[in-house]
Parts: sequence; structure tokens; C-alpha cells
Amino acid sequence: MRFTVKILWLMLWTFCVAEDCKEPPPTKDLEILTGSWLDQTYPKGKQAIYKCRPGFRTLGTIVMECRNGKWVSLYPSRICQRKPCGHPGDTPFGSFELTVGKEFVYGAKVVYTCSEGYQLLGSIDYRECEPDGWSNNIPLCEVVKCEPVTEPENGRVISGALEPDQEYSYGQVVQFECDARFRLDGPKEIHCSADGTWSGTVPRCVEISCKIQEITNGYSISPDKKYKENERFQYKCNKGFEYSERGDAVCTKFGWSPTPACKEVICNPPNIANGFFEPQRITHRSDDEIRYSCKGGFYPTTRGNTALCTSRGWEPVPRCSWQPCAFPKINHGHLHHAERYRPYFPVATGKYYYYSCDSGFVTPSQSSWEYITCTREGWTPEVPCLRKCHLYEVENGYVYHAQRYYLQGQSVNIRCNRGYSLPNGHTSITCTEQDWSPSPRCVRVSI
Repeated sequence: MRFTVKILWLMLWTFCVAEDCKEPPPTKDLEILTGSWLDQTYPKGKQAIYKCRPGFRTLGTIVMECRNGKWVSLYPSRICQRKPCGHPGDTPFGSFELTVGKEFVYGAKVVYTCSEGYQLLGSIDYRECEPDGWSNNIPLCEVVKCEPVTEPENGRVISGALEPDQEYSYGQVVQFECDARFRLDGPKEIHCSADGTWSGTVPRCVEISCKIQEITNGYSISPDKKYKENERFQYKCNKGFEYSERGDAVCTKFGWSPTPACKEVICNPPNIANGFFEPQRITHRSDDEIRYSCKGGFYPTTRGNTALCTSRGWEPVPRCSWQPCAFPKINHGHLHHAERYRPYFPVATGKYYYYSCDSGFVTPSQSSWEYITCTREGWTPEVPCLRKCHLYEVENGYVYHAQRYYLQGQSVNIRCNRGYSLPNGHTSITCTEQDWSPSPRCVRVSI
């Protein structure tokens, strides 16, 4: 009996001892155990209170209790989590990047950078999420500055100019121009770059001058070797060459205008409808002559049947036509029954038509009516109506053996009274299509 009781007591003792915890509550990474825990064992029901480490937080109290010899969490969902710091704040003319962590919580780090043309004000470019919030102030960006610009000698700044010795901001542009007779040697404008330096050096203003350059297939006829602005340089091209633009050039701030140059005079083979020519070449050079012929029933439209290669092309233009005469243009006259004949033009050679001249004009034969004839060279007479110029008197002068009238193209010698003369030193007047030239009037000569 005594043995049985002893065994029961031993089993009861063992059960009671097993309910105690033989070690202090466990330590954790994120929680701090509060109180003193120096004993070796702790009875069932003993509770341990934890608090979160700095930078962490939890909802409610974290409690562990000794049960069946083990420390058991009473509220497993209560854990310490990183404290949020909120948005770190934007900076004008810059941005930030999250370099440590994935959220704005304890331990996170953001690094700020400035936009192009801006730089940090100070040396700290980051903020860290600490237990009490974000460290440091929001970094600020200021615009990059460039050193003042000095005006070039014999020139000036024409845009972007500030007060003397004043700095320029990123992106500002400065333009330059030179005084008269000077040109820029360097960039026309420079801008303040993102690194605080100018995009180029300040240009110099140098005197405008042009040197004579070698002219291929040409030569200078001007004596000088160097020219200043607006001075003119003249040159000629060798035989068989022509000016690319013209025979002189003006010195400008951009150089010679136009550039002196000579190009070879060439003519492509002419395309003569209803005709053919010789010699046949791929290209013809200056002064090359061709001789052409027309097919039966066709005639050259100009006098002769040769053409010369010139800088203006073939002269005269080689052309064949079986109807060489279009409706005649009769200045100061009209074709007889013109409207009746007009539909039949152009006409072949040999055709002729009667015409008359207006008042004040006569035909070459000085008759009332004349006929105009189509020939291989065109209409004849070439000038159907000639002006009749009457000479009634000469103011301050006279004419020996004056006629009643003169025809277009005829001239008359004039005698002026003492102290008088025809204009521009003329001694005669000519009958023209418009009347006398100069007019029959002697003017006083200045002494």
C-alpha cells in the first residue's frame, strides 16, 4: 500500500513540474521583452509582455504565456511591422528614386536627383525613413549658372543681355553681332549648358576682307589682291567658257557673292523637226557650228541654214517649217480684208496680201497701198509702214534745203544760232517711229 501511494505521488509531482517553463520567454528580432527574467523556471500562466523595437509598431499588446512548459503567443496575429513614414515629398525641378526597400516604411531610403540644368543645393541628396519619420529636409534643386559674358571687341551682344557681370541661367541664349565692316569669327550664338559652361567661346569680330581665289578656266582683271566689304572684283573666263553667274563678285561678310566661277559652254545636239544637221556630236562646245537642211517642202525659218553654239544656246535656233509665215504684224497699218484671211494663216512662201498704213505713215514705196509677201526669210518688207516726219521749223536754228517731209530712218543736219546747240551735242536729228529724235529745238548753251 505504501508503495502504491509513493508511485501516485511521484506521478503527480512529475505532472505538476512539467507545467512550468524551464527558461525565460524567447527573445525576438522585432520585439523587446519587458521586465526582469532571471529565474530558471516559470510557473504555468506566467505572462511575458513584448514591445516593438524602434521603427516598428503593432496593434494591441504582444503577450506570451507559459503553458504546458512552453511559451505560447496569446495573440499570434499581433506582430511588429515597420512604421510608415508617408510620402517623402517632391522637390521642384527634380525627382527621387526609392533605392532601399519597396515602400515608404522604416528602413526605406530615397535618393533625389535634379532635372537637366539644375543642381542640388547642398551635399545631402537622400532621405531615410527613421523611427520618428524622414531624416533631413527635402533636398532642393537650383538652376545651373554660367559666368557673365563679355562683349567682343568691335561687336556687341544683341539678345539675352543682362547687367554687366551678371550670371546667366541654364538654357539662356546669347547672340552676337559685329559693327559695320566687321564679321563674326566664331559662333553667332552660345547657350548656357547643363554643366554650367557655355556651349562655345565668345566669337571675335574681325574686319571683313576677301582674297582673290584661283578661278579655274578664268583670270582676274582687277589689280588688287585683297578687298574690303562692298568692293567689287572683276574677272574673265577663258575662251570656250562662260560665267557661272556673272563677271564680277562683291566682297561680303560671307565671302564673295556670287562665287567667281567659269563653266564650259556646251550645247546639246539640236532637235530639228523635219530636218537634219551635221556634224553629229554628243555635245558641242562654244563656237561650234552646225549646218542643217530641211526635208522636202520645208524651209529654214531664219536667214541661212547655219547655227552657232553660244552661251545662250544655238543661235539662231535651227528650225524647219513648211508654213514659215504667221499672220503679219503691221505696226501703224492693217492688212486688207484681214478678218477674211486670218483663218488661213500661217501661209507658205510666195503668198502676198495688200495692206495700207495709218495717217502719218507710208509704205516704203510711199504709195497708198502696198503688198506684203511671204518669203523664206519671212515677211517683206520687214518694216511695212514708215513714219513721215514733217520739219516746219527749227526753234533757234535752221536747215539748209529742207524737204517737205522725211521718212523713218532719214537724218537732217541742223544749224543752230550762235549760243545754241542741240541737246547732248547732237548736230543732226533723225526721223524715228515716234517722230524726230532729238526734237528740232536748239537750246541755249551754258558758258
